[in-house]
Amino acid sequence: MLRMLTNLKFWALTTALVWVVVVTVIIATNPEFARGT
Repeated sequence: MLRMLTNLKFWALTTALVWVVVVTVIIATNPEFARGT
């Protein structure tokens, strides 16, 4: 059980970090996307 929770926490953290990096790259390469126009 503890092993599964640790694994879930690891994957949640990894997914969150990847998402932040992807969004940052999209906004950095396409600034008008952030303004919504």
